[in-house]
Amino acid sequence: MRVLFKLILIFAIPFIFTSCVSLSNPFKSNTFVVKEGYLTISKINENLAKQMPLVEKVGTNEVKITSVTVYSGSDQKSLIIEAEFIFTSFQIPEGLPAIATFKAGIDYDPRTQEFRFNNIMLKKIKFLKESLLEYITPRQKDFIPDALTQKIAELVLYKSKKRLSSIKSFETKEGKIKIYFK
Repeated sequence: MRVLFKLILIFAIPFIFTSCVSLSNPFKSNTFVVKEGYLTISKINENLAKQMPLVEKVGTNEVKITSVTVYSGSDQKSLIIEAEFIFTSFQIPEGLPAIATFKAGIDYDPRTQEFRFNNIMLKKIKFLKESLLEYITPRQKDFIPDALTQKIAELVLYKSKKRLSSIKSFETKEGKIKIYFK
């Protein structure tokens, strides 16, 4: 019986200790670098819808962005952003609905692993109730585009699961954004 017990100990103890040790995978390489990838515009629009509404308020002036939709730019090197929003103030308490159109690029932050808009440029704002335009002051005319640009820059388009390098360039085609990394 003692001999059997010794044999079990001789074989079991090394087996227990070696099974607890993790072995690294010799085929796994840490030098793999992603040079290009795709994002779909439909997935970006889904992610943006989850972040709505966005509100920027200063005093009695408020810009409430209710929806943001992204489209491919005609030059295939930019994105077109349509933001529907409502501007309210002391003079317009019921709110003035409007649609702002922007042209933007895309940026990736390796630290947070998030894709965001960059180089956001306002193209136009169309107010849907033109009869209320006379109640907008010059200061409010400056506040509206600044608030919109600031809030759109805060939007997260997509959060990557992998750490990537910064973006070199991108092109849009058929509902997809092909991204080239450095």
